[in-house]
Amino acid sequence: MHAEFAPIAASDRTAFEALFRLHYRALCAFASGYLKDADKAEDLVQDLFFRLWLDREKVQVTTSVKAYLYASVRNRCLNAMKSGAKLRALNEDVDDRLEELERTEDEHTERIARVQAAIESLPEERRKVFKLSRYEGLKYHEIAARMGISVKTVENQMGSALKTLRSELKDLVPLLPWLFLLSDGGG
Repeated sequence: MHAEFAPIAASDRTAFEALFRLHYRALCAFASGYLKDADKAEDLVQDLFFRLWLDREKVQVTTSVKAYLYASVRNRCLNAMKSGAKLRALNEDVDDRLEELERTEDEHTERIARVQAAIESLPEERRKVFKLSRYEGLKYHEIAARMGISVKTVENQMGSALKTLRSELKDLVPLLPWLFLLSDGGG
């Protein structure tokens, strides 16, 4: 251990405070040159002195204390810059994913709106049959009883509704399996 650090290693607070006062401002300026941020530079140097005091008995200072402090600040700055670069890359990745999610949600909302508009554009009786079947889960004979029409009329109205919806929504490829599933229901 370097003789200059021996009093600090022996828990001499006065020696530590003198070391702090002697090098603190210059180390902050040195760190600021790397980080381009005075507040971060001060935080980094304060943390260095804090850790130095906590680990004073374990620290191995083989060069001058000044050289040790500057090397420590430089290494901490490089680590901070590396972490900052990783964080920026991570933030950019998160931003990209959020944009993609928003775009996907917008597309999903648009698809739902198109499906709803297509359903609402069906003739009234056909729309009613379709909604009773698909939204309320009624069987064809239950729809017929509720609306006072024949089961055959319900089947015809559902067939026409599905044909119209398939035609109007054919560009919504992800919905086609859903629409085909709809055609199997009822009965």
